[in-house]
Amino acid sequence: NHTLQVLSMSNNPISDVGMALISEALNHNTFLTDLRVVKCGLSVKGVVYISQLLNVNHTLQVLDMSDNPINDDGMAVISEALKHNTSLTELSVMRCELSVKGAISISEVIMGNSSLEELWMFGNEIGDDGICAIAGALVNSKISELNVSCCGITLTGARVLAAALSSNRTIRELHLWNNLITVEGALLIVKAAVHNTVCQVVELER
Repeated sequence: NHTLQVLSMSNNPISDVGMALISEALNHNTFLTDLRVVKCGLSVKGVVYISQLLNVNHTLQVLDMSDNPINDDGMAVISEALKHNTSLTELSVMRCELSVKGAISISEVIMGNSSLEELWMFGNEIGDDGICAIAGALVNSKISELNVSCCGITLTGARVLAAALSSNRTIRELHLWNNLITVEGALLIVKAAVHNTVCQVVELER
């Protein structure tokens, strides 16, 4: 099908085998813009097939792989593919069992990808080291919406993120709820957002 633009296989246990078939079928599709494979039982092997698709598809704008245990190894595979991708604008890897290493891979995507605008990382224990890596990559990025809610971030991470927000001129929405940033951290983020001329939404509700 050369006209298929949106494909959602979410909540279907297609596993890595199914992803291989889908990737192969989409290799010659030049119209697909939105691929959602949420909670499909994918592992690192399934991510390899997605990365192969990213290497040949130049129209995909939205990729949602949330709720798959791809872990840091899977994120590294996707990161490598996205370094050469110029079409993806939205990436969602919520609850994918990512840690600091996964966050570092994502930071490499942010620095190396010129099209990515929305990043959803909710529910990954990246901690302060992880958010520091991402914050460092935000300086020259095009990220306009960042969701790092429920990611194990404390006051230390909040300080670094606030500093990045102060100098960043692309982030319009920052979602940081359910993190242990304390009142001091929240105030730092709010202060940075106030001085930021672009940021419109800051969500800190716990």
